[in-house]
Amino acid sequence: MLFISGDPRPGRNDFGAEAACIRQVVGASYMQLTEMASVRLAEICPALDRYRPTVLHIAAHSSFGGIHLTQDSDSGDLCIAYETLCAEISRVRHPPRLAVLNFCGSTALADEMALAVTTVISWPHAVDDGQARTFARQLYQSLAVRRSVAESCKDAEAELRGPHPDLPLPLTHGDATAHIF
Repeated sequence: MLFISGDPRPGRNDFGAEAACIRQVVGASYMQLTEMASVRLAEICPALDRYRPTVLHIAAHSSFGGIHLTQDSDSGDLCIAYETLCAEISRVRHPPRLAVLNFCGSTALADEMALAVTTVISWPHAVDDGQARTFARQLYQSLAVRRSVAESCKDAEAELRGPHPDLPLPLTHGDATAHIF
């Protein structure tokens, strides 16, 4: 599993807590986790080719059809267009089987990414850090016991519904019945 977190400053996010939450779940399972923070666009394709993750998890801030991954203004990557990110991911030799886009309004990116990745999970609306962590924790706990993506999403949605009964839920794109492990 490859966890990529973006620059937390634009949305004042706490991606470290999300990474820690996932690290705790993954540590008790057979899954391996590689974490990369504030990556440049040019680092994504080599990382995907090197680690060949089954799951790509992106936690970032998004705005105006782009995603904030790095704080490096010299690279020109401050806000990367969804199309540009998707093109980079589609170039890898072995694309991940599941992409979890754990950031606000990620559905437009998910629609395009589903052309290269078997299953993509996105949020069609705003999501706060606590909701993102709650969803991710339960999603990966369920995936770790070899439930399908659809079953794992239902488990995570039920976990979210408790504290947030009116919260719009994430969407799945592609083959939600897939068993990725």
